[in-house]
Amino acid sequence: MHLFRFAAACALACHLLAAGAQPLPVESRPVIDMQHTSWTAKDGAPTGITAIAQTTDGWLWIGSAVGLFRFDGVRFERMTGAQAPLSSSIQDLGLLPDGRLWLTYKFGGASLMTAAGMQHFRVGEHGMPGGAATCLGQDADGRLWLASSRGLRLLDGDGNWHAPSPALAAPAGAADAMLLDRSGRFWVRTHDAVYVLGKHAARFVKGPPVAGFGRLAQHPDGSVWTSATTGPGLQPLAGVPGASVPDSASLGNITYFVFDHAGKLWMPNYNGVSVISAAGAGAFPAQRTGAGQGLSGQHGYAVFEDREQNVWVGTESGLDRFRAFRLAAVALPRYLASARPLAPRSTGGVWVDRSVIGKAGAAPVPFAPPSTATDLTTALHAAPDGVLWSGGIGTLWKIHQGQRVAVPLPAGLASPASTVILSMASDASGALWVGMGRRGLYTLRDGAWLENGGVPGLAGLSPSVIASDARRTWFGSTNDRLVMLEQGRLHRIGRAEGVQLGTVLAILPTERGVWVGGENGVAYVEGRKVMPVTGFGEDPLAGTTGLVLAADGTLWLNGGAGISSIAPIELQRALREPGYRVQFSRLDYRDGLQGTASPITPFPSAVRSGDGALWFSTMGGVYTFDPARLARNALVPPVHITALKANGQRYPLHDGVRLPPHAGELAIDFTALGLRAPERMRLRYRLDGLDQPDQDWHEVAGRRSVQYTGLAPGHYRFRVIASNDDGVWNEAGAQLPFEVLPGLTQTIWFRVLCVLACLLLAWLLHRWRLARLTAQMHVRMHERVGERTRIARALHDTILQSMQGLILHLHVARGAMPQGSAVHARLEQVIADADRAYVDGRDQVSALRVSLADDFEDVIAETGERLHGENRQTAFALTVTGRRTRLREIVAEEVTEVAREAIRNAFRHAGAASVTVTLDYGARKLTLTVCDDGTGMAETGGEGRWGLVGMRERVARIKGRLSVDGAAAPGTCIVMTVAARLAYADRKPWWRFQRMRRPA
Repeated sequence: MHLFRFAAACALACHLLAAGAQPLPVESRPVIDMQHTSWTAKDGAPTGITAIAQTTDGWLWIGSAVGLFRFDGVRFERMTGAQAPLSSSIQDLGLLPDGRLWLTYKFGGASLMTAAGMQHFRVGEHGMPGGAATCLGQDADGRLWLASSRGLRLLDGDGNWHAPSPALAAPAGAADAMLLDRSGRFWVRTHDAVYVLGKHAARFVKGPPVAGFGRLAQHPDGSVWTSATTGPGLQPLAGVPGASVPDSASLGNITYFVFDHAGKLWMPNYNGVSVISAAGAGAFPAQRTGAGQGLSGQHGYAVFEDREQNVWVGTESGLDRFRAFRLAAVALPRYLASARPLAPRSTGGVWVDRSVIGKAGAAPVPFAPPSTATDLTTALHAAPDGVLWSGGIGTLWKIHQGQRVAVPLPAGLASPASTVILSMASDASGALWVGMGRRGLYTLRDGAWLENGGVPGLAGLSPSVIASDARRTWFGSTNDRLVMLEQGRLHRIGRAEGVQLGTVLAILPTERGVWVGGENGVAYVEGRKVMPVTGFGEDPLAGTTGLVLAADGTLWLNGGAGISSIAPIELQRALREPGYRVQFSRLDYRDGLQGTASPITPFPSAVRSGDGALWFSTMGGVYTFDPARLARNALVPPVHITALKANGQRYPLHDGVRLPPHAGELAIDFTALGLRAPERMRLRYRLDGLDQPDQDWHEVAGRRSVQYTGLAPGHYRFRVIASNDDGVWNEAGAQLPFEVLPGLTQTIWFRVLCVLACLLLAWLLHRWRLARLTAQMHVRMHERVGERTRIARALHDTILQSMQGLILHLHVARGAMPQGSAVHARLEQVIADADRAYVDGRDQVSALRVSLADDFEDVIAETGERLHGENRQTAFALTVTGRRTRLREIVAEEVTEVAREAIRNAFRHAGAASVTVTLDYGARKLTLTVCDDGTGMAETGGEGRWGLVGMRERVARIKGRLSVDGAAAPGTCIVMTVAARLAYADRKPWWRFQRMRRPA
């Protein structure tokens, strides 16, 4: 029942509001004179907007009939998940003093937004009363109040609502509005009165009576006001209403209203939105914007001013923003050409066309008759001697001490009536240089005209702009031509030196050089060095017809895109670093500037007056401001990362986000909250872990998101910074660390296993090759054994048998010789040598028939002992170390032969006192060492004598190594090594399971 009564009261209030008295017909009210932007459903804006608020983090929150939205100036985002409202039908929302956002709903209930998400209070739960909940409020002691159609409720520490204590004397009945003013007083408005709870007071005090539904608001001067649907205007509740408070008695019935920072009264209503200021309380009581003037809808329902002093209006169809213009055109008489010429006054103010303005804000005072279509002023020049020169079409005027005198143009000038004076300047001598376009260049000195100033080199020059200082006179013309006249000498600077400005339209001399502007951009010229200046984003700063330096050294340009400014530090860097793109600020249509610099006249189109004010002439009017006092947005823009998505799936935003393997396409959304002019904001980002530390930040161009594809596994940190519309940067910005987890094939263990597998494969290939080599060695060994057996048989059957027969014959011959004769003795020696040869041959033949793998040590030892027996002066010793292991046949043979060759060489050629042989059965290799203490030998010397070539060939056949240490006497050591896997017979490939029988 209470719900229906409240709805009926609201309907009655709306009816009264629509039928309320109007001071002027709606159609006769002027449009609100502010920059206006609208968003409707086609732009993503919600419809049926009922309330607007801004939280401390910079987001603009919008309550509507279709849910809760937040807005960053570019995108509308419907709140879902943990931040979703209790109902899509939002009645009202606002901000508590502690920074929490509250919401109430048309059909009851309320919500509070916390860091963890929404805290909902449903009807019937936690003591939430039925009926419509109007609003929430917080008093100076931090207590949270609920105003509803069933009266006030307090929230206790357990999160439950209850009726306030009778000791508080709180108002009973339906409450419409609550307000905590800046002095700490807590106001509550009901249908019959307003109550106030003083700061830290024990009870409410009843204030003035009211009737019907209404709102509460505080004026910037501290006064508190309320509205009522049953009475006209506003009613003061506290503070002394002064002249700054608008006269609202004639405004009719007012329900919803707010005061902006300047004290203007804003009122949404069924005709749109109206605004009234204190200054407009008389003849100009209100301005209005409705659907016919570009408002997003027919009816205004909510109005709110944010912390950047933008005023937002919600309608049934969308959202609107109003903000004050920075620039306002100077009120001047009508002008019939494209733009008005300017000349600065040393005492302040400017000469404009045919009027003089003493200072900014002053009314123009005419000094000549108004311009006509055939009598236009095209150029003005204020000479140092106080004379104002005014040039037009076929006319030149001298204005001095209140006198305006016509000056005849040069005699013999072709078509003087159609001659247009484009530019004028006074040189150091006081002569007036006048550029007359295609008619040429003339100088007026002491009342006499001189073509080209008497300088032959200037013949044929048709300057578009002239400027001079105490030493030089500059002339700019078409086709990138710039000419300087200094002490009678000309210096030409053009395309060959790097001038690429097209037609030169503006010249600003400085102490060392000159700033030059033209059709295609801006440059600085010093001597013959030309340094072009380009803005960030490759903005050429084109169409510059006016250049002026402010008191702080900032360069201001009047160009084709608006009025731009470049700070001194940026200018210095641009001149120091060729190719650097300067950061600049710009004033354009978004700041109230109408039109841009004219491409034809006047030149210059920007001047600085003696009081420091800057004046600019555009095709839409003349604008002036003091750059030191120009309104700027000093608010550092909050920066937020709003979404992280991988393969279309959204992930929560917190430190240490872990993304699944093979994240694929990664998208990161971010924003910066500057609501004044978000289209002018600049955002930069980088991804630590991908971008190199010395790499520049990436600049966002018209978007607030970035995509990455195929990020490798690892830890990353995404960072974003931003500047507001006036170049104030948030260098801290926002950052989001995250990790891309590796897939199975991307883990370090997988890579280690791959490396191990490759190593295993290489080892298996190596083992396979060794096995193959071993098998080849066995084949060759079997072939050699067979061949040796055949040779042994042949030797035994032929040579040995023959030798034995010869020895027998020698014995017979010896018996026939007389004893003691020389022949007998000689024959005895021959028989002994033959016997030894026979024994050696028999041993060799026997060795060919047996396996040396079983008794090669004995063969080596027998060789040494036999040689020792022949030469008792040389001792012999054989030492065996390690665990004896049976050798492969071919290895045993080669080791035996190498040992025997080395022993024979040592006994026969070294002259050694001892020869030692060491055989080491190592676990990794077999080592044979033959050493003597003889005369020594060089490894590369005497190979034919010492048999090293044969030994190396034998060692190479079994893949061993041979080294000779005999470079310095005494002694020589010959070392032979063979890898164990090749030398030992029981070493075999791992895939063979049978074990070779080891010898007993």
